[in-house]
Amino acid sequence: MITTFTRERKDDLIQQIQAYFAAEMDQELGNFEAEFLLDFFSENMGPHYYNQAIRDVHKHLTGYLDTLTERIDELEKPLPDSA
Repeated sequence: MITTFTRERKDDLIQQIQAYFAAEMDQELGNFEAEFLLDFFSENMGPHYYNQAIRDVHKHLTGYLDTLTERIDELEKPLPDSA
């Protein structure tokens, strides 16, 4: 599953990649090279981050649902004894 960025967002990410390479690696990247890197990492690394985010959300929601279930159980009224 590949989600595409808007052109504006992609241009911003390309600029960030170029700035990073210039500052950290003292290397200039053109738009083509930076966009190629963005596409490579999006396609090859993106799914790993996406899957981890899904696991994190699942863990969070499971805890939330457990708490919600406990609170709903607390709302139950005791049933009268039947004689």
